[in-house]
Amino acid sequence: CKAISNSLKGKSTGRFGAKHPRWIADRSLIKRKQERNNPEYKQWRYSVWLRDNFKCKIANPDCIGRIEAHHILGWNEYSELRYEINNGITLCHAHHPRKRAEEKLLIPEFQQLVGVS
Repeated sequence: CKAISNSLKGKSTGRFGAKHPRWIADRSLIKRKQERNNPEYKQWRYSVWLRDNFKCKIANPDCIGRIEAHHILGWNEYSELRYEINNGITLCHAHHPRKRAEEKLLIPEFQQLVGVS
C-alpha cells in the first residue's frame, strides 16, 4: 500500500471537481438544502407542531416515530405558501407520505384535517 501511495504522489487520479462521481454541476441544488435550515422555516415548523399539539393529526394506533411538519401543497410547486401555517400538517414518521403520487392524492384529506377547504 505504501508503494502505491508513493507512486501516486503528485499525480492526478482524475477524481477532483467535475470529474468526481458525486460532483453536483447545478450548484443551486446545494443551496436548496440550506433553505430548510433558515429561521423562517424553523418557525413555520414549530408553529405547525404547536397548532397540532405536537401530535400526528391522523392519530390512530399505527402512529410511530418522530413527528414531522409536512407541506400539504409542495415546497417547490407552491413557493408562496412555504411558510403559511395552514399549508402544514403534523404527521408521525409512519404516516408521512414517501412518494409524490401518494402525497398528491392525500392533499384533500390533509386540508380537511387542518380545517382548510
